[in-house]
Amino acid sequence: MPWKKTGCCLCLQSCGLEVMVEDNRIVNVRGDKDNPRSQGYVCRKGVKIAHYQHHKERLVGPLKRRNGKFVALGWDEALTEIADRLGEILERHGPRSLALMAGASGGCQIGGRFSGRFFVNTGSRYLYTSLGQEWTGRHYVRGLVYGNQTLFMHPDHDQLDLLLTLGWNGWSSHGIPQTRRYLKALSEDPDRTLIVVDPRPSETARRADIHLALKPGTDALLIKGMISIILKEGWHDQAFLNAQASGWEEMTSHFADFPVDAALKICGLEFDQVREVCRLFSSRKSAVMSDLGVDGFVCLGELRLLYGLA
Repeated sequence: MPWKKTGCCLCLQSCGLEVMVEDNRIVNVRGDKDNPRSQGYVCRKGVKIAHYQHHKERLVGPLKRRNGKFVALGWDEALTEIADRLGEILERHGPRSLALMAGASGGCQIGGRFSGRFFVNTGSRYLYTSLGQEWTGRHYVRGLVYGNQTLFMHPDHDQLDLLLTLGWNGWSSHGIPQTRRYLKALSEDPDRTLIVVDPRPSETARRADIHLALKPGTDALLIKGMISIILKEGWHDQAFLNAQASGWEEMTSHFADFPVDAALKICGLEFDQVREVCRLFSSRKSAVMSDLGVDGFVCLGELRLLYGLA
């Protein structure tokens, strides 16, 4: 039985897979070593792709509730009925009455490419996905900082000397290609540094050179403390900020008299350790990797300053 090449759609890494198919069902899975991005790497979600593809409760066609039960419809019947109902709603209530609820994974195109045509044709402006709950703050900040909510920064993890992670347990959640291979190599490299900010002693934290185990919910306070330390020590790149940032005086006024020691005590962290993290971060080729649920990265003033650091 030949192996067929495909890709995993369960996260944005889209790792290459090879599958064996029998009677239109996946019967075996392995990583695709020829894939230039994943190079044979695959996590447990990818290995279990057949479970999600052929799960007994997975929808494989349209269903409609009739007399309290769901019954199957043909695609033509379902699409015609949906189009007729949407037309009636638009005519009666206008485009503000329509919204699209879509998935947000790398393999769910309804929330991406397909939604654009829906909005253009109906005039609706409302798209709801899980990212509306998880990344609302990020999108808001990106719109203000970069002028466009679709623009964002991602660490060039292969080129950095120091990776500072905030609430990211990459060993389990991934987020970069071949995450476990990468984190293992990073933690074992004496010339590179892994710093993890996470209340939990996660799998990633256990591999860190420095683990800041702050109290839950205090990450914004920690970031403000870190920026205050960097500004006080003069470790920021003033030339870069003069050329690229606006409102410098207004931003720095928020840090002028900030009580760093008291703030770090609330975080449950030692000042000397946090100061060392600031020194390392601002003096080496560094990048930040954050994940869902991090409060600190929804603060515009802190973001503008943090991204202006050397």
